[in-house]
Amino acid sequence: MQSRIARIAEELFVAKGFEETTVDEIAAAVGMSQRSFFRYFASKDEVVLDSLERLGLELAVRLEARPLDEAEWDSLRHAFEPIVERLADPAMREHDAAVQKIVNASPRLFAAYLGRLDGLQRSLSETLLERAARRPGCAADPVVLRAVVGGAFACLHAAMVDAVARPDGFGRSLDRTMAALRPAAVC
Repeated sequence: MQSRIARIAEELFVAKGFEETTVDEIAAAVGMSQRSFFRYFASKDEVVLDSLERLGLELAVRLEARPLDEAEWDSLRHAFEPIVERLADPAMREHDAAVQKIVNASPRLFAAYLGRLDGLQRSLSETLLERAARRPGCAADPVVLRAVVGGAFACLHAAMVDAVARPDGFGRSLDRTMAALRPAAVC
């Protein structure tokens, strides 16, 4: 139900504008009361940010599933694969671009988005640190791992900007960017 509410709300935001769309309109479009809406989301802001939350969980699961002896940088690139797959689909790419425009146009939403993105990067950094601790003889520096994750996200962002101009080449652009900025081994 939460995904359905988010999808319908995002369609309304794209059609009418984020600020112009009310929770009552979202609830009516879904076929529920405003009170029911608030059982799923605390606000309409949360609806927009929900997809980042779900994506973050998927990235964390992918990262955790990578081989323990794989370089952190390579593990991060593989963890980004759901984004590559998503942006390979023209309809999803168009949808995500429209949602990103909504986020970028609202200072409140953009600030919340950056906070969630920072939390996601922290979470992935902690996952890498835990993985490093399980490797014999590896004493990874948490600050360095945080910088590695930040660098990987910078590559991801650069490739996303490039994908606007060349939508079919996102995966290649991400690979090229990550290869150019590949850090030294952490452990």
